[in-house]
Amino acid sequence: MIHAAPAPTAEQLADLLLTPGINEGALNAELAVELGARPARRLLAAAHSIAANRLWGDPA
Repeated sequence: MIHAAPAPTAEQLADLLLTPGINEGALNAELAVELGARPARRLLAAAHSIAANRLWGDPA
């Protein structure tokens, strides 16, 4: 039986979003294929919130 890799967490995606040169469009497309469009958007929205909190030092 083949098992797919688990979906990344919002925290992991936040790390990626804070990486210089990341292609967010490609990341979104890849997540949409793996998870579906709506779950991918929700996960990226959560990752954006986490990344913004990390960038601006806002405790969450």
